[in-house]
Amino acid sequence: MVRGNDYTGPRPHVQGSAAALRVRGGGGRITDAGGLVVVRKLWDALGLGGWIDRRSGNVPGRYRPSLMVESWVVLLLYGGGVMDDPPLLERRGVRRIFGWARVPHPATFGRWLRGSAAVLSPLLDELLWRMVRRRWELAGGAPRSATIVMDSTVVVRYGLKQAGAERGYNPKKRGRPSHHPLLAYVLETGDCLGVRWRPGGAHTARGAEAWLAGLVARLRGAGVRRITVRLDKGFFSKSIARRMEELGVSYPLKVPRHAWLDGFRGAWETAARDEAGDRELRTASGELWGTRLLSVERRRRVGPDEGELDLAAWETTMSADVLTNIGSIGPVEAWRAYNAGAVVEQRIEELGQLSAGRTAVDDLGGNALLWSLAVLAHQLLHILRANFLGGRWRAVQPRGIRLRLLRAPARITSHARRTSLGFARAEPALGLPRRALRTIATGLAPPAPA
Repeated sequence: MVRGNDYTGPRPHVQGSAAALRVRGGGGRITDAGGLVVVRKLWDALGLGGWIDRRSGNVPGRYRPSLMVESWVVLLLYGGGVMDDPPLLERRGVRRIFGWARVPHPATFGRWLRGSAAVLSPLLDELLWRMVRRRWELAGGAPRSATIVMDSTVVVRYGLKQAGAERGYNPKKRGRPSHHPLLAYVLETGDCLGVRWRPGGAHTARGAEAWLAGLVARLRGAGVRRITVRLDKGFFSKSIARRMEELGVSYPLKVPRHAWLDGFRGAWETAARDEAGDRELRTASGELWGTRLLSVERRRRVGPDEGELDLAAWETTMSADVLTNIGSIGPVEAWRAYNAGAVVEQRIEELGQLSAGRTAVDDLGGNALLWSLAVLAHQLLHILRANFLGGRWRAVQPRGIRLRLLRAPARITSHARRTSLGFARAEPALGLPRRALRTIATGLAPPAPA
């Protein structure tokens, strides 16, 4: 027993008792992760565990592959993210909620990452796509039009034992080694289409062409009729533009402001100007590689200093060039269509809230598998908030869902071989788990066969 000696004196400006507080270690089975019962229900309703085990029989290890995948996904949702965190699942009641007999030791999990990546990484990529299809079925079917937003992120690495940590493009810590994964999302629905893990020295567009062809084929197979691809200036190349033409997709592709592009850009025209004539928006239309090159530029008049002649000098405050094959839009519309895809930055930030890339191992395949597990956790959470929580929860980020739902305190009790989870009656999130569990039970039919 530890006495709170620091609180025995007077407490000025605070109403209430000034008695000492005692901190004791009790034997009660209390968990701070009661809301994770919704994740368990959704995992089982989607049939994810059985699907993984049926297709990963040749993965070595003492534990079932589905248990290893599920435990790490749950750890990310709970708030962990490094190799020392799995014991949290054992000591804080999470194991009881999910019915696991034992939580894998961190060393065991590390060995499993190195030995199973070759099989599980492509398997989890296929599983992620099945989850996306399943969510669309629950929402009424695949969208008629979809925009693929592809972007990369840089994860700074420290130390010398993270495989693939190479020096490359690193805007946060210049010169530091990093990893450089590539991610893809559907703009209209917010679903993650997958991740391609790459070392830090990889170019932004490395592997994008081949992966893009596979994503387009998947969407068309799901019934999507109109496909648009949004790419930033890191993907700008003649090869990428030709590849998208071959795939028959529409695209707005951001173009870097290179001097050699001036010869392909058309004459500037004033699209809008304020009443005072001090600010204006200019547009230009040209052609590059047989495709439309649309340019937008914002300018403001720079007044002369005292004693100088008014030469009507202008300062450019914003400029953008977009390469597109969409013939029905003008420069301003193309610029807005490209900017609409900036939401991918928020999705990548959500992955950061789930500790994606927080840890790494000394194995290339193991690092790729860690990212596959992270996007799986993100998609599972997206299905939960979009399909079964609904309302304002659709816009809540993982940090908020974890704080207000997943980490809800509860008491675990067992009687007659039956485990129960009890929430406090005054718990603000009491109605959320019950409503979500009821919706999953009644609104989620068994998954369609492969």
